Amino acid sequence: MNWRLFRAIVAGLLLAACAVVAPPAAGAAAPTRIMALGDSITGSPGCWRALLWKHLQDTGHTDIDFVGTLPAQGCGFTYDGENEGHGGFLATGIARDNQLPGWLSATRPDIVLMHLGTNDVWNGIPAATILDAYTTLLGQLRASNPATKLIVARIIPMNPANCAACAQRVVELDNAIPGWAQAHSTAASPITVVDQWTGFDTAVDTTDGVHPNSTTGIQKIEARWYPALVAALPGAQAATGLHVSGTNVTEANGAAFVMRGVSHAYVWYPGQTGSFADIKSFGANTVRVVLGSGKRWGPTSAAEVGNVVSLCKQSRLICVLEVHDTTGYGEEGAAASLDEAASYWISVAGALKGQENYVVINLGNEPFGNNQQVSATWATATSAAITRLRGAGLQHLLMADAPMWGQDWQNIMRDDAASVLAADPQHNTVFSIHMYGVYDTAAEITGYFDAFRTAGLPLVIGEFGSMHTDGDPDEDTIMAQAQARGLGYLGWSWSGNSADVGYLDMVNGFDPASLTPWGERFLNGANGIRQTSKEATVFGGGTADTQAPSTPGTPAVSAVTATGVTLSWTAATDNVGVTGYDVFRATGGSFGLVGSSATTGFTDTGLTASTTYRYRVRARDAAGNVSADSGIATATTSAGGGAGTCKVGYSASDWGGGGGFTANVTITNTGATAFTGWTLAFAYPSGQRVTLPGWGATFTQNGGGVTATNLSWNGALAPNASTGIGFNGTYSGANPAPTSFTLNGTPCATS
Repeated sequence: MNWRLFRAIVAGLLLAACAVVAPPAAGAAAPTRIMALGDSITGSPGCWRALLWKHLQDTGHTDIDFVGTLPAQGCGFTYDGENEGHGGFLATGIARDNQLPGWLSATRPDIVLMHLGTNDVWNGIPAATILDAYTTLLGQLRASNPATKLIVARIIPMNPANCAACAQRVVELDNAIPGWAQAHSTAASPITVVDQWTGFDTAVDTTDGVHPNSTTGIQKIEARWYPALVAALPGAQAATGLHVSGTNVTEANGAAFVMRGVSHAYVWYPGQTGSFADIKSFGANTVRVVLGSGKRWGPTSAAEVGNVVSLCKQSRLICVLEVHDTTGYGEEGAAASLDEAASYWISVAGALKGQENYVVINLGNEPFGNNQQVSATWATATSAAITRLRGAGLQHLLMADAPMWGQDWQNIMRDDAASVLAADPQHNTVFSIHMYGVYDTAAEITGYFDAFRTAGLPLVIGEFGSMHTDGDPDEDTIMAQAQARGLGYLGWSWSGNSADVGYLDMVNGFDPASLTPWGERFLNGANGIRQTSKEATVFGGGTADTQAPSTPGTPAVSAVTATGVTLSWTAATDNVGVTGYDVFRATGGSFGLVGSSATTGFTDTGLTASTTYRYRVRARDAAGNVSADSGIATATTSAGGGAGTCKVGYSASDWGGGGGFTANVTITNTGATAFTGWTLAFAYPSGQRVTLPGWGATFTQNGGGVTATNLSWNGALAPNASTGIGFNGTYSGANPAPTSFTLNGTPCATS
């Protein structure tokens, strides 16, 4: 099943269709027992667990058992779904009430994935108190199993309609988690931190500002858990050397590495070994070295490969090695296939193993031409090549070029990259787009970059130039956007191009003192190598980044409704790269953090009608530096849903001999203006609990407080129109009805 079809199935899941996978047969070797511990983000329905289980199965990690006292919820396909994702629970409450030991005695996990603290944040509990609860829970985990491996999340951001301060509270908790983990990790019981916060956008990836949606949210969460979990499995090795972390490339020590380099045509000019030092002299941190597999050029022997790696290291350059013989396969009759390229890499593996800190393997240059039928096999062929290299013990960061002469003009790589990354058992592949004539406008460039950022996939610009026979690429936008987004880029090429594309030489005749116009632009110009390159820390470079991003533009306001506002702004710039933006809102004198975005846009929902809001934005980079505040934008919501314009009918029927009930709620618009979205809020006075998920709305509960937010099909309510929602619940003792209801913050009449 391909990934897009699989994702579509998940997006259309039926919550009633619960299924579990049978436990291992008696007498079988004990599988690794994995517990997912958390709240409703983990368990209601928590379909990222289903994706994670399937990803593990598909990549050969089958000797596992997800454990928990809670059963699977329906995610559209059969999976091992036992878990400890307790909706509405707090980390502090679990610790206070000593609930974890009972769960542990029933499940005995070896590895625990913990995403916990959202409800604590919602209740205003300080980060230090939450971490104290973490410490209590960790002690209970180790009492149950002294060798427990804990994988703890920096939790996803949140922006609920009824908690303007929650977004900043999450930031405070997440900033404290790595230090807590470092202080408590031991060799016998290690703690790994997984960053679920960065790149997760509450406006895009959640249903209600809190819970991940099934179209992008659960996919992003799964993608962050997978590599950390694989590394924790018995016999697995942690990522070695350069590796993918979310959308970024990082070094073994976790430092971000942004490629800034030049391609060098070694296979055609093997005597030009001085080019490595010459390229470094302009400040480059990477060199992409052209090799030959023997199909068209070379072969570049293992001994030569070892010498090339030494030349890279002598010049303190990260070495991207590429096989050029694959160029234009399917259209160029002499080209090698990716399978043949994989055979070459395996033949020189001895020169590559042990160099994971310094070497990236670029599977094959522009491995498909414009033959659409052949290019359609890109995902399958690339996945197969990756599988062969991993099977041969090559654990390096891999780089996969796009089809269609590297330019992906039919978006094959864009659409199928996720399936290729999923097929890599190391989850350690970065994708490479070559930008020539196809990318001659800013819109085409930013649109392609946006697609990968939205999908949470790693990308570099593996080749580009200032002109080409197929058109005039917009190199200024390519370089500016790469810098703003923290994307690596590699320019083509140092010297030695044939006469028909000689304009792509950066220097004349391999002479670093004789720059061409392209070389001057690329090496010395705006957003070029000298301005933006930072040496890899493995060579002792990487001085701490203390430079803040520039100030983003004043937000522009659009799509104003009674309950929502959309903002957009001009991007900030940064010496390394902007990683996101924080959005602040005020109705009175002071601003509070309301949400974060990885893009230059944000939609704020759950607002009150006929109310004036003010917004400003800050940019931040990977080092945590933040910009100055943008200018202030003002927006006034429309009048829909004003006072006295709603009525709520509530009825509850007890069942099960006491202790269970079914509640039905009818919401009526009694005003003269249509609602364009609604959030109902009420409180239970006697400890009643909603059993998620309910129907007709997305329900959340925090203590006694309950919120219900419209679904896509019932958000619009015309005057005098009604909609019905409901849920099952539990109670102990009395079961009185809520005494009052609000809709979008406005009190409603009751009936």
